[in-house]
Amino acid sequence: MRKEVGGPRETSPARSSIPPEILRNPRLPTMADGAASVVSTAGYDGDDRISALHDDLLCAIISRLSVTDAARTTTLGPRWRHLWHSTPLALDDADLHKSVRDAVVPRILADHPGPFRSVILAEVRFASLDHELAEWPSLLATKGIQILALVNKHIQSHHTSRRLPAEILRCVSLQRLLLGFWTFPVDLSRGADVIFPHLQRLNMIGNAMSDHDLEYLLAASPVLKIITLARNKLKHVHLRSQSLQCVVIGRSAVKEVAVMETPLLDRLILLEPSPSAVGSARLRIKIACAANLRVLGYLEPRAHKLQIGYEVIEPNIMASPRAVLPSVKILALKVNFGVFGEVNMLARFLRCFPNVDTLHIESLPHDPSIPGYELTGELQEYHAKFWQGVSPIKCLRSHVNRMVLHKYRGYQNEFEFLKFIAKDAPELQSLVLVPHEESFTLPDEMNEMIDRLGCPRFRAWTSKVLLVLTKVDIGFGVMTASDLTVEDPFRCSMHG
Repeated sequence: MRKEVGGPRETSPARSSIPPEILRNPRLPTMADGAASVVSTAGYDGDDRISALHDDLLCAIISRLSVTDAARTTTLGPRWRHLWHSTPLALDDADLHKSVRDAVVPRILADHPGPFRSVILAEVRFASLDHELAEWPSLLATKGIQILALVNKHIQSHHTSRRLPAEILRCVSLQRLLLGFWTFPVDLSRGADVIFPHLQRLNMIGNAMSDHDLEYLLAASPVLKIITLARNKLKHVHLRSQSLQCVVIGRSAVKEVAVMETPLLDRLILLEPSPSAVGSARLRIKIACAANLRVLGYLEPRAHKLQIGYEVIEPNIMASPRAVLPSVKILALKVNFGVFGEVNMLARFLRCFPNVDTLHIESLPHDPSIPGYELTGELQEYHAKFWQGVSPIKCLRSHVNRMVLHKYRGYQNEFEFLKFIAKDAPELQSLVLVPHEESFTLPDEMNEMIDRLGCPRFRAWTSKVLLVLTKVDIGFGVMTASDLTVEDPFRCSMHG
């Protein structure tokens, strides 16, 4: 690789090896406040307190700057010239201007002696990186990298992604890894030498990989805590891990998620299901061994088939008392109240979680194209009779103290469910209705509908527990779902 070593003129004969595009391009980000204060001391007649700091402290300052700002510190004087090279590299290619990114990234990787604290490559063209620095995967594997994100946005075709270099799977120092839009190397399925002894977080997005590849990665990561899977070409996700605490599965064509031998699993989060996951093609969720599973959702009757142990929860078959998950405390479901089959499964799902104390239910929009949808007066009467005949549900009768109905639309079928809750949930302390974004006058409409019901008992109950929101800051997403410091990942920031 041809290297350009020229840079700003200095009184010292030593030259900076930082690419001049970083130092000269006026459209690059300005220097962070910390570095700017260093520059401001150049013409200051008083004491230069920044230069009096120890090298270790200066390196700590540099490590918190973007790579462009960190590189600019090499122009401040002879003493600063070696500091960038002795500071662990933190490279995010989004900090580099688009016009120079493909040329600058390989030179930074080649020039910095390491270690690499974090490298985020989501904008660079990997074909260009291969051409300019063929050994870049080996550099990442040998420079003590802790955080690595490789997102291949520039896919060559709609059907074929680039093959992930096998060396990436040998970065033994990694603590966090994000891989996006890669084809996994063939040798991984043949028992490649892969081990991540320090990996705690793994994010996989849009990768072409086999079921075996995922199982092998889990087995090779003995301290892995969090894994996020979205849009990967997987059919079966089998979870076996003695360390996993959080699993997030996003929009994907996965046919089965099986939780087996995961003693520390705290939460299983299911994001938007694949459009194909309906009817007979529903995603099967098998929970065999998860004694500490505390958070589960969103379960969707139209998209998910729930199996606990050896028993599948079916709409017309009474499950045995063994088909329960007593550890779950926070449960989230999505239900179309215009489809009786989903309403029926809602009641059956609730029986599987006897100790839930926080219940989230999202009301899906009524859509005539959905099989089983019917919103006639006759069906609404049938819904009312159904809830009147449902026997007590243990979690509602004994434990649920907070319930949130998300995207509430004011449908009569929703009210029939709320009337059942009023009768069957004596421990409920808070019922929060989060309106659909188009329901601006919902509080008034709610009061009018309560009056029309002509049920004084329901009116008295709602006056004690009901909160109808007028403003909601939606906070649920992948980051919230996988943040173990967030007690309830489904909870929004709400204002009454």
